[in-house]
Amino acid sequence: MRSFFITFRTSLGRCATGLLCAAIAIQVYGCTRVSTSGGSPNGGNRSTVHGVVRVAIKAEPNTLDPVTSGLVQETYVETAIFDGLLQYDSREQLVPDLAMVVPTQQNGGISKDGKTIVFHLRHGVRWQDGQPFTSADVAFTYELYINPKTNGFYRQTYRRITRIDTPDQYTAVLHLTEPYAPALYRFFLRGGGGYVVPRHVLERSADVNTDRFNQSPLGTGPFRLVRWDHGAQILLEANPEYFAGAPRIKAIHLMIVADPNTALSQLASHEMDVVTDLTPSQYTSIKQMNGLRSFLVPTYYERFLTYNARRAPFDDPRVRRALALALDRRHIGDTAYAGTAVLADSLIPPYSWAYTNDNAAPHYDPQAAKALLQAAGWTMGADHAWHKNGRTLSFSLLNQPESHALTTMAVEIQRAWQQLGIDVAIQQVARNVIYGSPGLAYSGRFDVLLDDWSADTDPDRTHITAAAEIAPRGFNNSFFADPEVDRLSELAMLTYDQTRRAALYTQIQRRLNQDLPYVPLVWEQRIYAVNTDLRGFAPEPIYSDFWNVQDWQI
Repeated sequence: MRSFFITFRTSLGRCATGLLCAAIAIQVYGCTRVSTSGGSPNGGNRSTVHGVVRVAIKAEPNTLDPVTSGLVQETYVETAIFDGLLQYDSREQLVPDLAMVVPTQQNGGISKDGKTIVFHLRHGVRWQDGQPFTSADVAFTYELYINPKTNGFYRQTYRRITRIDTPDQYTAVLHLTEPYAPALYRFFLRGGGGYVVPRHVLERSADVNTDRFNQSPLGTGPFRLVRWDHGAQILLEANPEYFAGAPRIKAIHLMIVADPNTALSQLASHEMDVVTDLTPSQYTSIKQMNGLRSFLVPTYYERFLTYNARRAPFDDPRVRRALALALDRRHIGDTAYAGTAVLADSLIPPYSWAYTNDNAAPHYDPQAAKALLQAAGWTMGADHAWHKNGRTLSFSLLNQPESHALTTMAVEIQRAWQQLGIDVAIQQVARNVIYGSPGLAYSGRFDVLLDDWSADTDPDRTHITAAAEIAPRGFNNSFFADPEVDRLSELAMLTYDQTRRAALYTQIQRRLNQDLPYVPLVWEQRIYAVNTDLRGFAPEPIYSDFWNVQDWQI
């Protein structure tokens, strides 16, 4: 196969700090730093590097091949390298990307029966090796997504497409098995499961899962990979041939900073220009820092508990509900997020058109929790522990230590369950180990997981609820399925009528809150700290802030 790799233009070692990366930027990209003695003549921050944006990410990607990736940090980085046919803007509205217009039934892009979608593609787009982008790349990407040999997470979604016709180089016609209301949010949307990859590079790959492309990707996007120092940094440089215009900055330095205290220190010394996912406890401090803009942005990023319904006792809905009733979720959320998060009581956020507060969510009631455990056959012993058939009710709670808020939440949940008489051990494991391929989550090697899901704006949640999406085929790592939820979800996706869909999602929310394979906890608001010298930055918290990176200036 043909592969693509850009050789870095100097043989420097890893960047130990943001300041060293700034030095690399000056040497390699010919950039200049704003005066380091009290600020620039134009009032800029003293450590700003003109033309280079330094961005902190809290975890390292496993791969940068969007066909096989699925982690939040992978999607975040890939948006700078790849494109989809459509994308979100900062107002969470769909806008064209590689497509020229957003298809609708009104403009004829979606057929009256809802089963055909026509994308008219931009002319003159080129891959980062100079080869032309065409509709053949779209069709090829689709074949990769549905290939059972591909270790990806979107096969079930793309199987709703029966075929893709390419009548010419600039037209891709999607034929669906049936109407699919979330289609534009799920097929080739720049973000999770929606990037287009190059046919001419990957068509001869012996195994796309292990191909060199995973570590040296090639896209049509505004930036291209220059260097990846594992555990330290990813360096991207501008693609001067980008179809939307050459980026106004020369480079992006993505620094892997797992420790939020380190990120805060680097913000204070202006070694970083963009930091997201800071801890809520840091928000007050950030607001007092000179040279930074700080703000909260609502997201579709939810934190929740996932029970492994394949394992006893979590295969019993009474036990799952009892554990949920023992949690004062508002107190837990406020403690962990210092008031910066939104309480969750559903898999749909309260600012969605499909949300209902009449959703049967469990309320904090420890006495009801004890009664349910007793109804499930558990007995409280003299040792203040629950026993059944010779087994003591004890288990582990799997958590990702990269998030201080999650760790705080895990401790609060552990305390609540211990007060109920349950022995709970917190198991701290790195995020890429939990969610990698196969990973602990998707192989079912856990009891209860402090989990998360980054949703799009469509209320469909079949990715994490459907029987067909049970891991490792998809993201349903609760290993729970309800035929009625599947039926209602399918009905909701067959109609484009929002009123009908909302009524169906009301039923779905109630049913999920009765069986509780997941216990909703909070919807995060993303905490941003951005260098005041950076212009054009418009946060897009669903997938990636790089959606308009070509317009950034510093």
